[in-house]
Order: sequence, then structure tokens, then C-alpha cells
Amino acid sequence: MNSPKQPEYPEQPERPARRGVYLQMVRDLRAQPDAVYGAWTDLTHVTDWWGPEGFIVPADRVHMENREGGTYRACMVNTITGDELWWGGIFERLDPPEHLSMTQRWEQPDGTPASSTTLMTVDLEPHDGGSQMSFAQGPFPSAKERDSHETGWNSSFSRLAAFLARRS
Repeated sequence: MNSPKQPEYPEQPERPARRGVYLQMVRDLRAQPDAVYGAWTDLTHVTDWWGPEGFIVPADRVHMENREGGTYRACMVNTITGDELWWGGIFERLDPPEHLSMTQRWEQPDGTPASSTTLMTVDLEPHDGGSQMSFAQGPFPSAKERDSHETGWNSSFSRLAAFLARRS
């Protein structure tokens, strides 16, 4: 199967303003920061946990250039309906194993933007024999959209915790 068409991203990504509605979440994970960082940035791992329960990210529908300025693009597929949700962005800062930040926007299958761009940050620090992951994303145009993302990320982070537990 052909890999998905990679959309064009500007060299200087659209930087979200600091005003607006933001999502902030903290999760304690039973894995060291380097393992959690790898789960976020290694193409062979993201397909195991990206997306909430009821969705999969097929390996042939994800692309990742794991470097600062590199792009990523993925498609979540609803396992019941077959509906596809595409998203992508740019890795802005990679500081293993304690920090990563990337932009994110929803896209049409052809790569055309379908939402505004948000900035996601992940900070990891050793905590209680594992890691504490602090996650932030925004700005969102509304609290409703933020809350929808929070529901999805809660489910995805539960899948991340299970993935990390299987690997230890």
C-alpha cells in the first residue's frame, strides 16, 4: 500500500498565541522517562497507543521525521465505522528524554488543514520509580473543543500506560 501523501508545512510553523483555552494534564507512568519519550517519538511505538479506545493508527498511515523541524502525520481509524481522522504537525523541540513539543492540526486526507494549529508539549521527569508526564495543548477555540481533546487524550494515555507496562 502506498504511504500517505505528505502535506506541505511552512518552514516556520504557525505559532499559536499564548492566550486562549488550554488543556493541561499530568500522568504518573510506570516507566522511566526515556521509555515514555520513545513511545512518543518512535514510529514503531506510536501505532500501539495513539488514539483513544476504539481507534487504531495503522502503520501504513503514519509518517514521522523524528528531528526538530521534522513533520509527522497520522490517521486514526474508527474500528467500528472505518471513519478516518487525519492529523499532523511539526516537531518544534526535541530534548530527550525530558521534553518534546510539536504542533498539531486536524487535516483532510489530502493534507488540507481542517482546524487551527495547537501546540502540544510533553515534559517528563523521574517520579516514584517511573515518570511524571506533564502534557499541555492549546490554544483551543473553545472549552468544548478542549474538553473533547481531554477525553481523547485520557483514553490515549491509558493506552500509553498499558503499552509501557507490557514493555517492562
